[in-house]
Amino acid sequence: MPTEQSIGSTDELSLAIALNHFLDKEPELLSLPENSFPTELWQKLAVENLLTPLLPANLGGQNRNYTEITQAAKVLTHRTGLPGLSMAWVMQQLLTRMIASCKSDAIRKNHLPKLLSGEALCSLSISEPGAGAHPKRLSTRADRNGDGYILNGEKTYVTNGPYAELFIILAITAVENGRKAFTAFIVPKDTTGLIIKPMKGFDALAPSSHCGLILDDCYIPESYILGEKGDAFNSISKPFRELEDVLMLSPLSGAMQSLIDMLIAFDNTLLSQENLGRLIAMVDAVSALGMQASAQLDKTNRPLDPVSFIIVGRLLVEQFNDKIKELLAEQVLNSTIKRLSNDIDVLVNIAKTANTAKQISLAERYLTNHKNNN
Repeated sequence: MPTEQSIGSTDELSLAIALNHFLDKEPELLSLPENSFPTELWQKLAVENLLTPLLPANLGGQNRNYTEITQAAKVLTHRTGLPGLSMAWVMQQLLTRMIASCKSDAIRKNHLPKLLSGEALCSLSISEPGAGAHPKRLSTRADRNGDGYILNGEKTYVTNGPYAELFIILAITAVENGRKAFTAFIVPKDTTGLIIKPMKGFDALAPSSHCGLILDDCYIPESYILGEKGDAFNSISKPFRELEDVLMLSPLSGAMQSLIDMLIAFDNTLLSQENLGRLIAMVDAVSALGMQASAQLDKTNRPLDPVSFIIVGRLLVEQFNDKIKELLAEQVLNSTIKRLSNDIDVLVNIAKTANTAKQISLAERYLTNHKNNN
């Protein structure tokens, strides 16, 4: 478990300032290991009470709100130039909170301490090969067997899966009138029949990494169900994705700022003042939208409320990276700059389909309200 704070009085400091102080104090931790997760950084964050500040104090957290989390994640991305690191930090807090809220004493006793101490990671597994995360196309099943369930299926694009000790896996537990009901199961890495499948061709978002999973007759006791049986898609999958969309806007602005800093340090004549000003304005706008979106979420706790902030923010990030690629098409850049530009591109494209769906949904709600009011 995390120890008491050792960065002065983080209760009196903003979370972003406290994280900045930590990074100044431990700069060597920013030299991250190749092809592995920075466990030492994770554990030091836990010691400093900075690994899960979103959680309550009795779980080593600080009861911080979403706005403070996004501000700190922006600092982390700007300082490191690694949006994948900030994504992992944000995701682990959300997933650890899920584990902490479960009803099973066995789960909390056997798995929560390692998550809180930074010794272990948790991963959410929804997407499947050829199906994405669309509920109508998902096929992984969990069939009743005695006091538990037998899971069979295949998952893909499992974020942090290669390093995770614990997986939250969505599986079908019933089909009624053609409608699938999903249940979330907590599946430890050492479960018999669970196979981690390396993913080739996805080299982005370090130090975060991805893998596939094969579930071959994996037995999971009923006590390892997370949340309500049959309600996992609505209560876990959709809220998690919406929260991630909100909480990653500000870190994306930090990545954009980091990329500008790298370009200026590499060659301060690469960008004209006009183009530099345009790019800085985009960064500032995405940052403001991210803060507004998280502040709105703090007020309502409904991730769909700030949907317009998410849509416009994502579109601006896409325009920013398109402009960068246009301006630098003929330039020979170093690998660090190329990697960060690619990371931003990957994050934008991962959310592109979802962002389009949000635009359509927003239009439909507007037209319905317009019709009802006339």
